[in-house]
Amino acid sequence: MRKKCQVEELERRGLDSYDMITGLGLLKEYDWKEIWRRYGPGGATSGKIDLMLNLEDYYVELTLESLTSLAVSAKYQASPNLMQSLIRRLLCGHRHSLIVEKLRDYGVPVEDEGQINLSCSVGTMGADMVVNRSSKASEYRFRKFGTSRVEQEEQRPLDHYDVVSILYLAQQNRTEQVLQRYVPQEILNEGTDTEQIVRFQSWAGGYQVDLFFQRIKNDVPREVPNRGNVSSSTMHNILRRLFAGHDPELTVKELADKGIVITPDEVSRGFGLARILNDNLIELHFSPQ
Repeated sequence: MRKKCQVEELERRGLDSYDMITGLGLLKEYDWKEIWRRYGPGGATSGKIDLMLNLEDYYVELTLESLTSLAVSAKYQASPNLMQSLIRRLLCGHRHSLIVEKLRDYGVPVEDEGQINLSCSVGTMGADMVVNRSSKASEYRFRKFGTSRVEQEEQRPLDHYDVVSILYLAQQNRTEQVLQRYVPQEILNEGTDTEQIVRFQSWAGGYQVDLFFQRIKNDVPREVPNRGNVSSSTMHNILRRLFAGHDPELTVKELADKGIVITPDEVSRGFGLARILNDNLIELHFSPQ
C-alpha cells in the first residue's frame, strides 16, 4: 500500500491536478527539498513520486524522480512550463489536434496521437509525463468564441487556461502581450486606450470566474480595490484549488497564510481578489453556481 505524503495528511484529500502543477512549479524553481517535503511518500527524501490524473478523455501519469547525475539525454526535450501548459489544456478540454499542434510547435515529436510522452530534467531531478487518450474520446464540439487573437487562432472561447496565462504575463510586466492576445481585434484596432480592456468569464470547479484586466497609469491617483494586495501567484493558487474542487477551508487557509482575512462563509457566497501590478490592474471575482 502506498504511503501518504504530507499534503494528503494535512489537507485530508487525494492528490490531483493542483499538485501536478505545483510539483512542476517547484521543479522549475530548483526547489527539490520542498517537493520531497510536500510529496515524498511517507516522508521519503529521494526516489520517485507518482502523480495521476483521471480525466474524461485522458489518463495522465507524472513521475518526479531523483537522478544520479545531470541528465543530458535527448529524451529530456520538454520543460516544466510546457508540462504545466499541457495539463491546463487537458483540464479545459481543448481540441486534441490543437494540443498536438502546440507541442509540435515547441519541437516535441508526437508520433502516436493516442499517447503523448514528455520528459524534462532540472539539475538532478527528472519528470516523466505520459498522457493516454481514450479510444472512446469524444469528438470536439464547436463552441462559440469571440474575436480576440487567441480565440481566432485557436478556434475556442477563452477559459481557465487564459486566466492563468494572463496572470503569468502580468507578473512578468508583459502588459502589451496581454492586450494583443486578449482584447477583441476590433477594439484593439480602432478603440481608445481606455477601451482596451480584457474581460471574460470562465469556470473553476463550482465557481464562475469573472476576470477584468486593464492597463493603468501609475501617475494617476487610484483607490486600491478591496483585497487589492493579493499577489498574482496567490491568485493562481486559489484558481487551481477551486478548479480542483478543494474544500473552502483550504482556500481560507491559503489566503490567511498570505495575511488576507476571509471567512469560509464568504468563500461559499462568492468573493473577489485584486492586484495592481506594474502598469496593470487585475480583478477576479468568484461566484458559486
